[in-house]
Amino acid sequence: MTPRLSSSCLAAGIVLIAAVLFAADNAGKGRLLLEEHFNAPTLPSTWTPGGRPNSFSIADGALQASALPDDSHGPSIGVPLKGQNFTVTFRMKFTKPGYFLFLIDGETPFGEVDHLLRFVLTDSHAQLAQDRGTLKSKMAQAKQRAKAGGKLVPGTKGQLADPEFHRTEMLAKESTKIAGGGWHEVLIEQRGNEVRAQVDDLLVLRGNGTVIDGKKSRIVFLIGNAGTVLVDDVRVWENEAEP
Repeated sequence: MTPRLSSSCLAAGIVLIAAVLFAADNAGKGRLLLEEHFNAPTLPSTWTPGGRPNSFSIADGALQASALPDDSHGPSIGVPLKGQNFTVTFRMKFTKPGYFLFLIDGETPFGEVDHLLRFVLTDSHAQLAQDRGTLKSKMAQAKQRAKAGGKLVPGTKGQLADPEFHRTEMLAKESTKIAGGGWHEVLIEQRGNEVRAQVDDLLVLRGNGTVIDGKKSRIVFLIGNAGTVLVDDVRVWENEAEP
């Protein structure tokens, strides 16, 4: 006669299997800071949208972000997080091709809060970059661009030699055709000034920055170029200290 498991034993077994799978999934990662699956019908209360109203919504159990064609900056949504070294995973899918940007914000060498790390994904390339300089310089350049009709004015040799001059510096870039179609798994791991980004099992970017090791304060998702993107299963860990 085949023995039968009681419902309590079966439930305990399921819990044990889930715990083992969770432990394996988190191997090498530190404390879990955030886990969001967007299962509620409305935006999570801790996530703050910016830009044009109604750019973010919940669709099919995922965060949906849409940018209009005449939106030069693109809407963003962020959630506060405190830590030093982050591992971030999420799934994303373009339902309409555009410019997808993931940001980690934190304390700059000047004691200000600004973007520290950028991860970009479009239908043609993936990119890692860091921001440097002061907010005063950033605002001055924004005014200069506005006067130039939105055109980016490149820094002079003297300006780029000034650590306070705000600039975005590319750390790594690869061409890709993976942005369209289905869902993609994204992993971003940052330890000090070293960062690695992976998309599915097809693309890995590695970069070494100089200012991205500051204390982190939040993560941000942004969509531009009239695109629409779905984001789901967002997890963030505080990496364990190196031995």
